[in-house]
Amino acid sequence: MSQSIDVVIPVHSAARPLARALESVLSQQAELTALGVELRAIVVCHNIEVEEMQASVPEALATDDAVTWLPCHDGGTSPAGPRNAALAASTATFLSFLDSDDHLEPGSLAAWWRTARDVDAAAVIAPLRKPEGDILRTPRIRPSKPAVLDPVRDGLAYRSLPFGLLRRHALLDCGFGYAEGIPVGEDLEATLKLWFRGGRIAYPYGAPAYCQTDDSGVERVTSTLRPLADEFQWLYAMVQSPWLRQAPLRERRTIALKLMRIHGIGALLRRGAVGVPSAAGDTDAAGVWSPAEQAAWQKISVNLHDMAGGKLPALSRKDAQLCREAGKAGSTEELRAAVVRHVQAGRAGELLTDDLLAMASRDSVLRHYVLEVLRTRKGVFALR
Repeated sequence: MSQSIDVVIPVHSAARPLARALESVLSQQAELTALGVELRAIVVCHNIEVEEMQASVPEALATDDAVTWLPCHDGGTSPAGPRNAALAASTATFLSFLDSDDHLEPGSLAAWWRTARDVDAAAVIAPLRKPEGDILRTPRIRPSKPAVLDPVRDGLAYRSLPFGLLRRHALLDCGFGYAEGIPVGEDLEATLKLWFRGGRIAYPYGAPAYCQTDDSGVERVTSTLRPLADEFQWLYAMVQSPWLRQAPLRERRTIALKLMRIHGIGALLRRGAVGVPSAAGDTDAAGVWSPAEQAAWQKISVNLHDMAGGKLPALSRKDAQLCREAGKAGSTEELRAAVVRHVQAGRAGELLTDDLLAMASRDSVLRHYVLEVLRTRKGVFALR
């Protein structure tokens, strides 16, 4: 075989539907073999014995020569460790990361591989089918459906998960690696670095998808809030990264805008919701928002604005107002009042920007809505 693919599946519990994930991979062997591509799977047993995981799947899967069972005992809970272990162990041409409770649609790997071959891509971003059944409408690809994506013009910052087909030497060349030792956000900087510095990035229009599920229940999504300083540890490391500090302003600004919109504003809205427990398990005002959280938010906001060259002109008027008001809020009641004003801001607050000229910019909400209509007409995220 001239090329090979390693599908990496980290798993930490025998209760996970590992057999389904493995079957969705190995069922594609014949199609890839016909293309001259060897397909393998690496199951990374994270702080659990290999024998226990093998016993959780049918014997045919446990003994399949195409499956490597890789132990990883790092004592941590982050998926960064097992993913990095597989990256270090792999010798394949391409890697593809698959969560143990997710699966791949038939024909997906071959379709992604053809796209990578046709444009000599460093990475092919997978169509991502959500648990609800529709395809995630990110990245914000231009309606013209370019063969090779531009990190800024095609909104690659809005795809935070590196699911798809990743050329291994491109990962090594750009220093791709999951951040270890932080509670959340271990893949954010690695993915951005790949999209912006890894090489040619492609999207396989109409190809079979990576399927996310909600089978892991509360293990995947939790309503418990961590302190802001913990939740944004990834940001403090990212802003010091040489590749980002040396990036052109247009790249830094589009990244900062996405991080503020999705992660920053999202964190404020979660904390402004009524009855959300804090990491301490309480729901009182001091437990959810406090002067300490206010100071942490001020630091987050300063970091993101500095990344963007001092300003985020395309931020919507209601988002910009919530950012400012959170920096002044010393209690949960004050934050919740700011969130209520944000929710009630209406269409004008969503579409208008403080700098009205910025409404016409590539990153504005108005421009995004117009392009969403065109993306639908052109079938950017349509199913085959």
